[in-house]
Amino acid sequence: MSRTITVEGDVNSVDTRVLLTSQGSVSAPSLVVPSGMTKIKKIIAVAAIDGLADDGGVTFFIRLGGNAVLGGEQSLVHHGAGSQSVQAGSDAAPSVGIPFVLDDADIDVSPSDTISIAAEMAGVDPGDATVAVTLVYGK
Repeated sequence: MSRTITVEGDVNSVDTRVLLTSQGSVSAPSLVVPSGMTKIKKIIAVAAIDGLADDGGVTFFIRLGGNAVLGGEQSLVHHGAGSQSVQAGSDAAPSVGIPFVLDDADIDVSPSDTISIAAEMAGVDPGDATVAVTLVYGK
């Protein structure tokens, strides 16, 4: 048996840690690791940018921490994105977030403790971004 948590949030400047604490229409989903779950087995993450800052290029990463993550905070790179403003009168290039999937995460967690899920982007500001992360818990 497995359980999941999905969180999302806006990351609007480089080198800024943003806690992902909402879930669409759910403003405060539980960040407590479900009872009986002892590992993060799988991680799915995606990021998309609006590309409104000219010549931006970033790398996105997530940080998993809090009392629930045994052995200390874990950081993972999951996405890269860049943008270049288009000429007046032309159509902007699309920004498509391709999901990053880590099938064998194997991160030890403590059941019934709180996990912290944060996102950051590092590099040159490409404009506003949205990041979503799903963790799949198991035993």
